Amino acid sequence: MSDTEKEILVEEENEVVKEETTNKDEKSKKKKKNKLEEQLEDIQEELQTIKDKYYRALAETENYKKRMTEDLKRERKYAGLSLADKLIDSIEVFDQALNMETEDKNLKNFLYGFKMIKDMMFQALKDEGVMLIESKVGDDFDPTIHEAMDKEYNPDLKENTILKVVKKGYKYKDRVLRPTLVVTNIKPEEELKTENVEEINQESIENKEE
Repeated sequence: MSDTEKEILVEEENEVVKEETTNKDEKSKKKKKNKLEEQLEDIQEELQTIKDKYYRALAETENYKKRMTEDLKRERKYAGLSLADKLIDSIEVFDQALNMETEDKNLKNFLYGFKMIKDMMFQALKDEGVMLIESKVGDDFDPTIHEAMDKEYNPDLKENTILKVVKKGYKYKDRVLRPTLVVTNIKPEEELKTENVEEINQESIENKEE
């Protein structure tokens, strides 16, 4: 083999070695790149998870703040409810005393003083948001502000209306403090059954005539 051929062979071998080295480097770089991309994806997923947890915690914190604010507003709004309920007991005692009938002048003067005190107390309650529930005979029965203590029937009045106000009711702002106790106008079951039988009989007669 001549020197020239040897040189060519050496050069070819060097080229092969270079190519193999280049291929190895490229494979190594590609492998590193893939590994970095995988790590980057893992980091991005972890970052997204952290973001989701953060926003969820932030939303829960905001909701908690809103609930606390609403609770505080509600507590302030109805702070006097318990006291108002107790004072109404005193007013009802005054009402019972004022309903007494007497011809005694001294007692009348005494009751007049009672009335003045009662009116002053109720005015103070009104200033704090207490209202009398206006209910009278003939009004429709409303279960949100009335409580039926008994039922009777007066055919001259509409059904499910108030026949008698037994005890006054009160509101504290927009809440019912005490419902008005009433007697309602309800037709007896026996009369209802009789009416139903009469209606059925009338329908039977009409059907036969047809």
